[in-house]
Amino acid sequence: MQSDSGLLRWLKVPCFYNAFQGAIGGNVLRRRLIQNHVRAKPHDKVIDIGCGPAQALQWLPGVTYIGLDTNEAYIAFAKRAYGDKGTFINGDTHFVRNDPRFKDADIVLAIALLHHLGDQEATQCIKFAYDALKKGGRFISHDPCWIPNQRAFSKSIMSLDRGRNIRTEDQYRQLASTAFSNVNAWVDTKPVRIPYVTIVLECEK
Repeated sequence: MQSDSGLLRWLKVPCFYNAFQGAIGGNVLRRRLIQNHVRAKPHDKVIDIGCGPAQALQWLPGVTYIGLDTNEAYIAFAKRAYGDKGTFINGDTHFVRNDPRFKDADIVLAIALLHHLGDQEATQCIKFAYDALKKGGRFISHDPCWIPNQRAFSKSIMSLDRGRNIRTEDQYRQLASTAFSNVNAWVDTKPVRIPYVTIVLECEK
């Protein structure tokens, strides 16, 4: 579930979304995430669930990339921007469950996705990622995260997020543990220019 009221609806527009991410430092954060946690190698197969305008592709080193998103405008933008550098599909994990392209991946990404999903949907997404990975492959997610004794201003800013299912570290770990036995987590209390807290999950099959 997500909120699309007021200015938040404009984040569905790819150019506005990209500009907003640049303004708050989101693109720097995404690059750091890809360098420090994704750690893709050339020719790795990378599946990006909820890929948005496929920004991650800018920092991935010559991988076989498959982006999936329910927003048709994001997918159209990705196709124009990146052409044959990736495969871009409009749909959700249910739509592609039996698609052979979504198998034997080295890495599955879910960047800023899980907090848009209820527990049942998020669990299904994580299990889809597990099934899509080869043995030894990794699932990496990145989302806003509530922490103990969080400052009131940070809470108020995060409460405006389009995603209505921000969770605590333990709650994200519990979701990941429905499919993965090897779950690592990193919480960052200063990831971008605005008061925000995020969590990275890195899970190995």
